[in-house]
Formats: sequence, C-alpha cells, structure tokens
Amino acid sequence: MTHEWVKQGFVVGFMTDRGLVIDLDNMTYRKVRYLARTLCREHKLEGYIIVRSSPRSYHVIFNRYLRWKTVTTILFSLWEAVRWAVFQLREGSLTLRISTKNGKNKPKIVFKTGKTNKLIAEYMDVYEHFKRL
Repeated sequence: MTHEWVKQGFVVGFMTDRGLVIDLDNMTYRKVRYLARTLCREHKLEGYIIVRSSPRSYHVIFNRYLRWKTVTTILFSLWEAVRWAVFQLREGSLTLRISTKNGKNKPKIVFKTGKTNKLIAEYMDVYEHFKRL
C-alpha cells in the first residue's frame, strides 16, 4: 500500500528523536545557510550538514544530541519549519527522506561544517548504506 504522497514504490527515511533535523521547502540555499548557521551558533549544535532534496528544498542535520523538549522548542521557534514540525512531532520523531520519491533524485549533501561525530555520523551511516541502492 502506498500513501497519496508516494505515487509508486516506497520511500526510505532517516528517523530520529535524539537531535535536530529540519526539512525546509521553497527556500533559497542562501536562506538555508543563514538559518543553519544561526541555529548552530545560538543553540551550540556543534556542526551541521545541508542536503538538497530537490530544487529549492533542503534538509539540515545538526550534530549535537538534544532532549526532545529542546528539539520541539527550537522547531516551533522557526516559522519556516512549523508546518513540517507539527506533522513530525505528532509521530514522535523527525524523519528526512534519503531515497528517491516520485521521480525526485536522492538527496545530495551540498555543505558540511563543524563536528560530525554524533547525529550527523548516524545520518551519514544510513545515507551511505542506502546510497548504493
């Protein structure tokens, strides 16, 4: 069974409830970099990667592990992520796509800065494993 937002097959995603990941749609790369840099600095998130999921759509994965309450507080402070956050938080975790979907290519890492030894390392393990599929 496929859902209406998946026209055929299946979608593989990275899921976490241990740190901050954000899906930002209809946004310029410049704005995404600004938001990521600001959040990283303000919340001491150690580092981040930016992944382009489709044109003008990006994912940001931050390195530091956080309590769920802190994650929800940060997400609801960003009006750019509130709609996505409501759906994700209802499920009790955050999920980002790492596979193809409806003819869209697999997400591609476009920027990396800071430490990458915690949540980013977990994301990269899943990303690299499914990259070969």
